[in-house]
Amino acid sequence: MKQKLVIFALLALLLTACASGTDSVATITFPELSERVGDSDDYDISAKAAELDGEIVEMVGYMSPLSPIDSHFFYMIQVPGAVCPFCDGSDVDFLQVVQVYAPGGRTVDYATHAVKVTGVFEVGEQVDEDNATSIFRIRADKIEEHK
Repeated sequence: MKQKLVIFALLALLLTACASGTDSVATITFPELSERVGDSDDYDISAKAAELDGEIVEMVGYMSPLSPIDSHFFYMIQVPGAVCPFCDGSDVDFLQVVQVYAPGGRTVDYATHAVKVTGVFEVGEQVDEDNATSIFRIRADKIEEHK
């Protein structure tokens, strides 16, 4: 009887630990990255994005066709290739681009389908060792096809 009780207690503990881990992933979308500043036409980092800085998030988007080939990161944008955040000749709207770093520094192959990225979300302007500027970054644990 003691063995059954111990096994039951261990199973309950294991299930509780697993269940709490799934609740720790927040989702964020491109429209939630920025918000209008007052009554102006200017946008800045949203309160939601700022609150998620350093947290594990899940986000869906598309690889920009201007992402470096065979690189350890890519630029994720809201819609597939039709919109190029770097092509209109004006300043880049970094509030609509997320720089995604591949797990373990591996390289990332370009994909035309939507991807779901899970990893640590970082907020704040940064220029990395590749001289790439970003406001939003995800240090990915997982990159998979979004279905």
